[in-house]
Amino acid sequence: MHKLDWSDLQYILAVAQQGSLAGAARFLSVNHSTVLRRINAFEQSQGVRLFERQRTGYRLTGEGQQLLEAAQDVEGVVNSLERKIAGKDLRLAGAIRLTTTDSFLFRLLGPHLAEFQKAYPDIVLNVRVTNHVLSLTRRDADVAIRPGRTIPAPLVGARICDLNFALYASPAYWRDHKNMDTKALSWLGLDDALSDAPPGRWLRANIADERIVFTADTFLAVQQAAEHGLGITVLPCFLGDQSQGLVRASDILEPCQNGLLILTHKDLMQTARIKTFTEFMRAALASETSRLLGSQ
Repeated sequence: MHKLDWSDLQYILAVAQQGSLAGAARFLSVNHSTVLRRINAFEQSQGVRLFERQRTGYRLTGEGQQLLEAAQDVEGVVNSLERKIAGKDLRLAGAIRLTTTDSFLFRLLGPHLAEFQKAYPDIVLNVRVTNHVLSLTRRDADVAIRPGRTIPAPLVGARICDLNFALYASPAYWRDHKNMDTKALSWLGLDDALSDAPPGRWLRANIADERIVFTADTFLAVQQAAEHGLGITVLPCFLGDQSQGLVRASDILEPCQNGLLILTHKDLMQTARIKTFTEFMRAALASETSRLLGSQ
């Protein structure tokens, strides 16, 4: 048996959490072959089999589950130390790992991020674009700008404003179908992480499965489909209202309402670059309130 290496445990955690080598490779930003090599080498050096290799993915053995629980404890201690060390950094320089959605990045944040980097050229923004919620406690990211209704502990930040939604369709589609019962229309749905968001839940509660003709895991893809006349859909007002290829087909849908949050971990709040970035973006996003509310 060889001495344990924390970097080996990171690979084991990633495979266990993602369920596959490919998912772990994407999460760790390494090659598939690197993950396979590190897992095989660890099992050989420690004389233990951690995973059952199955067609559907990698499943932990009993020994692997025991190691995973210990590795998660170690991960918590390491992450806590990293946050506390990072929290002492007083430089307006270095990297900020930002997680946000593609809709926010490409339709809302871009100009503000450009202004921030002009003002603070020594700060590098590393952006992870996903509709999944990354963990700020595990330091998957330093700052999150994402939808949400409340700020979960131990995170700190601000709710910028409400994020409103409405129905949208192409002008031609809505002209030809606006007198029909909305439940009889062709609907564009949401899947993956968005299926559990308020708009996804509203669609499941109000639209029969057989009326869903298209689904996607991003609002931008659904927006494109609606612009091409595939059907009607729920979109954030800041997306739908600014599209010249769509018309609003409803009032604000109150059950779909969410909020726009900017979050970081409490241990990082005194890191100079994190504090400066969150304060800058909080003010910048407050200037977008009218768009986010869908005021017309």
